[in-house]
Amino acid sequence: RQDPDQVPDVHPRADDPPQPGAMAFPGPIKLTYFGIEGVAERVRLALVLGGVDFEDDRVDFKDWPALKPTTKYGTLPQMKIGDAEPCAQSGAMLRYVGQVAGLYPTEQILKIEEAIGIEEDLGRAVMPSMYMGMRPHIFGYPEDMPQEQRAEIQMKLRTKLVEEDGDIPRILGYLEKFIGDSQFMCGETVTIADCQVIVRLRHLTKGVLDGVPTTIIDGFPKLKAYFARFHELEKVKAYYEKLAAMAK
Repeated sequence: RQDPDQVPDVHPRADDPPQPGAMAFPGPIKLTYFGIEGVAERVRLALVLGGVDFEDDRVDFKDWPALKPTTKYGTLPQMKIGDAEPCAQSGAMLRYVGQVAGLYPTEQILKIEEAIGIEEDLGRAVMPSMYMGMRPHIFGYPEDMPQEQRAEIQMKLRTKLVEEDGDIPRILGYLEKFIGDSQFMCGETVTIADCQVIVRLRHLTKGVLDGVPTTIIDGFPKLKAYFARFHELEKVKAYYEKLAAMAK
């Protein structure tokens, strides 16, 4: 295993060719997750932006019960590098990939982690309305609670979330202020902070959260421009175009 202190402190621009020494992974990478974006997408984006070839293993939900006992903690994502023991926890994967690929420079760690923390606050705000539909028992409701009752509570939660003084506009405002006039979250180059934030913005604007309008970021012009700018990056654009073609 490479000593983290020996990883060169390189910080490539989004579409620069790989920097010398920036791709020092000790073996081929296999990233396993479901066929959705979810918590693995930030890691996928870091690999894509770092120019790292990896096996994007996407598991069908019907195959999960058989696969689950073979995973490290009964969860996904899971990342395997060469012959090493598989790694769990997407946050650990993101930071490791970011460090080796030059997307987690030492001099910007504090700013990167601040941006990630803001996104995590946004995730925590949204999560109850999601889990209410999947696991109502964790909120004290019956596990077999009818779907229509779950949906009713979800909509109440999301109505509150998107109000003018709700958590979603409030935290989007923090991100708007954080990015300021920069091209990306932490300056003029991409970092893992962008991988983290962009996935959340995609989730909010894809129309998969009933009650959250797909125009939710329109009131934040700097954030909206950043969102578009990120998706125009050559590597990112090619990645999502490839996925779209595969889905046809």
